[in-house]
Amino acid sequence: MNTRERVLATFEHRPADRTPIDCWLYQKQFVEKLEAEYGPREQFLDEFNIDIFVGFVPWPNQLGRKVDVTELAEVDLGDPHDPKWLNHSDWNYDFGGVNVAQALAQQGGRRAVVAHMWGMVEGTSSFLGIENCWMNLGAEPELMMAWFDRYADWLCALVDNLTDAGVDLITLSDDWGSNGRMLFSPRMWRRLIAPYAKRVVQHARSRGLPVNLHSDGYIMDIMDDLVDIGYTSLHPVQESAGMDPRMVKEKYGDKIVIYGSLDVIDGLLAYDGVELDEYITQRFAIYAPGGGFIFNGGHFIQPDIPPLRLVRAYRLVNTLAPQYGTLS
Repeated sequence: MNTRERVLATFEHRPADRTPIDCWLYQKQFVEKLEAEYGPREQFLDEFNIDIFVGFVPWPNQLGRKVDVTELAEVDLGDPHDPKWLNHSDWNYDFGGVNVAQALAQQGGRRAVVAHMWGMVEGTSSFLGIENCWMNLGAEPELMMAWFDRYADWLCALVDNLTDAGVDLITLSDDWGSNGRMLFSPRMWRRLIAPYAKRVVQHARSRGLPVNLHSDGYIMDIMDDLVDIGYTSLHPVQESAGMDPRMVKEKYGDKIVIYGSLDVIDGLLAYDGVELDEYITQRFAIYAPGGGFIFNGGHFIQPDIPPLRLVRAYRLVNTLAPQYGTLS
């Protein structure tokens, strides 16, 4: 199987020759350290058989300022079909990734290309600020739902733009969890957020795209809802926030792909040597049997991670991944 076939087979819960492998090498300072101590990112991607590469869509707020919740109705989101959403280049100083057009040009045909988009809450936070976004879910629910309704339609059109460009799948980034609980009640999430997230997910699925949800934190309370909405995969299943890996695999492993498992802080930073080997081997033993698993870190690899520790980890990953192939 080639990389795209392997990844798409896994998302569709079909047999694959091995567990697909990903690694989010998009933090600029870490990428620089990796190149100094090991080699360029492309060398790492090739040597360790990385199957997926991410192209990033910029924040929807391109106004250069935050707005008040009362201004959301008048905010001009711009044309979602504009090529600028695929060709953005004005990134933050610590961003080491590429835009969607670059990802397709560099990796299309070699790896499955993901377009990383901003979901209902994270996209809205770019306009209001994180705290004001959360506060207004309670203080101004009608204004927020009116905005989500418009933003969801805009995201659907952006999905069309990305589909036509040739991406293989999308990630909707939308942090909903904290430690041991959600950032807002499940009831509030179901009323204010889920209907609009579902519209975007269902539209992407109708265009043939798998949809990955990136949400840090504890979201066990809404796992059944995520399946109903139609998310194809969940990243990262954050154990350090209280997510139970065995329960997730046992109850949802045949319904949603588990995409992650290597916690950047409580795994990759906390352990080294044999202890890290045991940590990774155990995650494969939990998540990989029967397929429906893509190995990845829980987030961008951060500058405080020793690069050669990551290299050691992915050497092990490359010995484990074929052991869990499901092709007969």
